[in-house]
Amino acid sequence: MIRKLRWKFVGIMMTIITIFLVLILTTLYYSAQLNYRSQSMDTLHSAIKEVKEASSGNPPPPAPRSGPPLPAREASPILVADVKTDGSISIVKNRIFSVDNSELEMLIALADQQEGSSGTMKDRHLRFLCDKKRPGGAVRYAFVDIYAEQNSLYWQAIHSVIIGGCAFGAFFIFSVLLSKWAVKPVETAWKRQQQFVADASHELKTPLTVILSNANMLVHTPDIPSGRNHQRIEHIQAEAIRMKQLLESLLTLAKSDSGEQPWEHSRISLSFIVNSSILSFEPVAFDMGKYISSQVEDSIEMDGDEKKLRQLTDILLDNACKYSAEGSTILVSLSRSGPKEALLSVSNEGCPLSEDEMQHIFLRFYRADPSRGGIPGYGLGLSIARSIASEHGARIDVTTDGVKRNYFSVRIPVRLPNTLG
Repeated sequence: MIRKLRWKFVGIMMTIITIFLVLILTTLYYSAQLNYRSQSMDTLHSAIKEVKEASSGNPPPPAPRSGPPLPAREASPILVADVKTDGSISIVKNRIFSVDNSELEMLIALADQQEGSSGTMKDRHLRFLCDKKRPGGAVRYAFVDIYAEQNSLYWQAIHSVIIGGCAFGAFFIFSVLLSKWAVKPVETAWKRQQQFVADASHELKTPLTVILSNANMLVHTPDIPSGRNHQRIEHIQAEAIRMKQLLESLLTLAKSDSGEQPWEHSRISLSFIVNSSILSFEPVAFDMGKYISSQVEDSIEMDGDEKKLRQLTDILLDNACKYSAEGSTILVSLSRSGPKEALLSVSNEGCPLSEDEMQHIFLRFYRADPSRGGIPGYGLGLSIARSIASEHGARIDVTTDGVKRNYFSVRIPVRLPNTLG
């Protein structure tokens, strides 16, 4: 329980940290991308403006500024070309590379294929701007080389992944260490609670045993006449037996939680265990006016604790007998659901479980239907069944058809059938 709580704490911490890391690194990347794009677009606008003013004979006045001079825009890799109304192309400015008319025509054609007056040609490492407001109907195209921009963004993405991975690993180690400190009070309280339950169960078993022994003696004592006194003694005996069963269940859960419950590991026949449990409960079900129908596949073997698995099967059958409708049939099946997995299913007719009941039915002391208060039990059986299933690496689930039948299924890891002679 504490281990699950620690890993849940680590999972929550890492989810929050991952979201923050992704947001920060993604924001930095897109901020750099927008900054590069803004710079290149400024370069394109400046190139078209400078060429336009230079061709009109009015060079732009130098802008007053303080501080060190900025780098000259002419150093930017720019190509500016005009397309006249007759289709002829003339290069106005070229600071990228030597280009012939066919290559320039192809670049202009690619620019015309894109929507809007600007765009990017990623495969050619170019960004363009189109100025269609030229005298005489001419169109001016400006291209800027963005290879350095793309290269910078590529390496920023690589560095972001590396930094994010290192930060994730560092925060993971920190979260694991922090989780141990964070759950320490819960762990201490949990251990004290389990110790109290175990000690109380042990301490109460002795007086209950004495009460049961004396009640049995009184029942068979001829000095006490049959009648109301005899009935009172039988009531004491019955309630003492119920209390003893409750203490044994609490002790079983306490040992399971603390990991101190003995584990008798051996190769066992799951088919034999299920059949034995069915044979034991058939007369019980018959006395209650109910029937058990079974379909058990032979030779299903596994490594596990025979007593605990028998207890698991008994709990499911006992639960089905208690909560099934009178005159109904309890269905029990055991079969292979995979090469290394067996499926044990126990179903009974009755009031269909709701979604909320199915989520809480394996909790301790939970009773699905308040009207079932007259049915003996404390709501611990299914909790013990889940604990036993977990110890054997199995998974127990409950489903319903929503009409009249509820299904309890246990998926158990088993051995492959022995094919050797």
